[in-house]
Amino acid sequence: MISLKANINLPASKSISNRVLMIQSICKEKFEIENCSQANDTLLLQNILSAIQETTATQIIQVEDAGTPFRFLTAFLSTQENKSFLLSGTDRMNERPIASLVEALNSIGANILYDQKKGFPPLLIKGKKFQSNELIIDGAESSQFISALCLIAPSLKEGLIINLKENVVSASYVDMTLSIMKDFGIEYQKTKNQISIPAQKYIAQKYCIENDWSSACFFYAMTMIADNATITLNGLKKDSCQGDAIISTLCQSFGIHTSFENSNCIISKTTTAQYQSSIIDLKHCPDLAVPFIVACAIKYPAIQIIGIAHLIHKESNRIEALQNELRKVNIFIHYENDILSFENKMTANKTEEIFFNSYHDHRIVMALNLFSLLGYTLHFDNKLCVKKSFPQYWEELEKLHVAN
Repeated sequence: MISLKANINLPASKSISNRVLMIQSICKEKFEIENCSQANDTLLLQNILSAIQETTATQIIQVEDAGTPFRFLTAFLSTQENKSFLLSGTDRMNERPIASLVEALNSIGANILYDQKKGFPPLLIKGKKFQSNELIIDGAESSQFISALCLIAPSLKEGLIINLKENVVSASYVDMTLSIMKDFGIEYQKTKNQISIPAQKYIAQKYCIENDWSSACFFYAMTMIADNATITLNGLKKDSCQGDAIISTLCQSFGIHTSFENSNCIISKTTTAQYQSSIIDLKHCPDLAVPFIVACAIKYPAIQIIGIAHLIHKESNRIEALQNELRKVNIFIHYENDILSFENKMTANKTEEIFFNSYHDHRIVMALNLFSLLGYTLHFDNKLCVKKSFPQYWEELEKLHVAN
């Protein structure tokens, strides 16, 4: 019998924090940001933005493994007139495609070159004025490319018209970007295939970052596995602009009830799962995909998951990473034609020790840690990579008396 009860302090949303930091830099007026994320990605972006110098010498900017800052900075730095940058990251970052964003920016007059391999970081960026205000970009690879363009659009002389060539993957993150921009006074028009943002100024104002629904997903995943649970997640908004808030609706079919009280989210499970569909599409919520996949692998192996092709381009190839690691507990993931299915032959031995690879990927580690609920003793080659998004994850987990 797995029973969970705790009051969990979630981190601030790094997705919102990163967007607000970009707006602050473009705005050029100081404003207070309350509850800004302390995740590594956000602290790194904050330091980079404050360190950009007024010089014509090439500035070397190292974003490590921070994907969102890399994409946002690619667009932002290309607008910094008479400044030059070498934008680079870790070996894994330099394997992550960037061509769609670079080609879109260059098509309107940006000057971005590949320093090594065509289509991939590092990038040589020479900031300049753009010559055009309309571009086409493929939306099927990364929503962050589109968000990066949206964020700089108001600061361009003629604004920007973004034509979307394909359906946008992780579309909720583009909606989040536009919602935050609207909070700072930006007007825009959006249709299925086009986003139009006129030239205008961001209006500086004090901004409070809400807590992180993506981090909350790991506790929903624990509740999916548990027999009964009551977990309070502090600081989550019911009407959040974060796409991963959809986890509360998604988990209803797994016997999980969500309520809100005094700015807190309370999740509880007292009934058996009654899910209606055996196929679940996660196209628009990639950050909740990894814990959801692991929870299903453990407890609901009859479910099939689709819409996750873009997981191969994350901090690790997340599909391959899960295939490799779950095999250690006799769970086999089959993935073909964007359909993921499970073959669960797991027989848990409560004294068994499992050594998991982290792939230096925060979400892989936090998701694999779900096996501690079953009594396994877990070891990771890098537990600290959770600092990328949830610095206090291990401390908060102790409240649930979950071995790790």
